[in-house]
Amino acid sequence: MSSVWLLCLVCVGLWAADDFDSLAARATAAREAGNAAEAAALYRQALEIKPAWAEGWWYLGMAAYDADAYPACREAFGKFLQLEPTSAPAAALLGLCEYETGAYREALGHLSDARAAAGGLPSEVEQVARFHHGLLLTAVGRFDDATRVLKPLIPKAAGNAALTTAIGLDALQLPLLPIDVPETLRQAIDAAGDTAALWVSGDAAKTAAAFGDLLARFPSAAGVHAFYATYLLAGARPEDAIRELHSEIDLNPHNARARALLALVLEKLGNLAEALPLAAKAAADGPDLPRAQYAYGLLLLDTGETAKAIPLLEAAERADPGQLEFHTAIARAYSKAGRHEDARRERRASIDLARSPDAR
Repeated sequence: MSSVWLLCLVCVGLWAADDFDSLAARATAAREAGNAAEAAALYRQALEIKPAWAEGWWYLGMAAYDADAYPACREAFGKFLQLEPTSAPAAALLGLCEYETGAYREALGHLSDARAAAGGLPSEVEQVARFHHGLLLTAVGRFDDATRVLKPLIPKAAGNAALTTAIGLDALQLPLLPIDVPETLRQAIDAAGDTAALWVSGDAAKTAAAFGDLLARFPSAAGVHAFYATYLLAGARPEDAIRELHSEIDLNPHNARARALLALVLEKLGNLAEALPLAAKAAADGPDLPRAQYAYGLLLLDTGETAKAIPLLEAAERADPGQLEFHTAIARAYSKAGRHEDARRERRASIDLARSPDAR
């Protein structure tokens, strides 16, 4: 290569560097001056020259997020995570943008990863990430996890319609996103959300009255009797809870969740003969419902059918790995089957879950 061509290439490289530096400086100045649209345009130009500039992708993503430009936000934070794969805030913001664009499966994965990351999230990101994480867990039927995630937000539900709906969907165990709620169910869902908020507040008299009102107004609404049953169980009233669960099943004969809960209540009372067929029916009606598979697996384990119990308990754990009870049950099953290393692994997982923020 001639010295002239070499000199030209060096000059081009220097010009590109100078152009990038100028664009980056102008983008920063525009952002700091509050000129979001101008800053975004300049960041994008700079990134065309230097696509490995992580800071540029971050600020471009923030500009898009603030402007509700969620497809662009999703692209920018996706690029940022390719460069900084351990950034929990970027994973959370990517998940939020994915939620807004309807990419719910991807959003659930990124929000789960972000909230589980060491060091946690900034408070202003954590709250909105927690809310959307709880929504998505509810929508896929992981109600136990959704309850743990949403519970710290419940004291803030008064006057917050979106949060009240989210809490109500989880309380009634309806696998829906708020956008998909039919108008025929909205009043019952919001009443359940208000009732759950009172329950968490600790006002016993108002909570009891709210449950009475909920049952009186919506006696046939899906999930209402099962929700009341959970309240009765928390108050150590298993016989009354059994009555409510039977009412739920009478109204909704294929409610595998209610049948699984009834089987588990009877199991704790030692009534294995009645519980086992209920659990078997729940597992058949809810092949994708982790708690139904768990209930049947647990009853089989209790009645000495360890080999049959293990696949059911494993299926429940795979579908809902954040459920502490599933890990402890399968650890017991592995121990009974002589699979001691597997049992130790599950016990370690149980300890880790018990220490997680959402377990408290």
